[in-house]
Amino acid sequence: MSVIEHIKSRVSNPLIEDAEISDETICTLLDTAVCTAVHYNTEPWRFLVIKGDARVRFGNFLAERAAAEMDDPNDPLNVMKLTRMRKKPLRAPVIIVAGAAKSDNPKAVMVEDIASVNCACHNILLASDELGLAAIWRTGSITYADDVASFLGFENGTKLVAFIYLGQPARSSISKTRKSSYYFTRWMEK
Repeated sequence: MSVIEHIKSRVSNPLIEDAEISDETICTLLDTAVCTAVHYNTEPWRFLVIKGDARVRFGNFLAERAAAEMDDPNDPLNVMKLTRMRKKPLRAPVIIVAGAAKSDNPKAVMVEDIASVNCACHNILLASDELGLAAIWRTGSITYADDVASFLGFENGTKLVAFIYLGQPARSSISKTRKSSYYFTRWMEK
């Protein structure tokens, strides 16, 4: 399959089995991730691989964090929400957290480093698909919270951009039809 066909056919697959993914495979994915353009060669890519019981610890952190913001965490509805929050990291055997580290280069612009890390995440998704793995890029408010980045051990100033859930597919995903770029493009020729 050509690169163009691969890009056009790739879709996220949240249907993931709880089967082991080898560290070698994860390293292969991460090696593809750092093959992105980046201004001033800042190498902003920072990754954390969460596996095994660390997923439980992360889920507990997320639930405790959410409970602290609730008026009554013991309310039955809130207990259900916190239980779901606790289980979210268990949706896949591997979570790759991606962040953009703040550069020491005074010419560097953080938005450009974040763009490079976003491209790195897309590389992970494409490579996962080629290796027959299921992957889905997740974000949400926890992605942009400094306390989450700190809990996960990222260096100060790192901006998280993605939680990529990764595993063996429980079911094949179906490509979807997308609109042509025509609907999103203007041309300026004069």
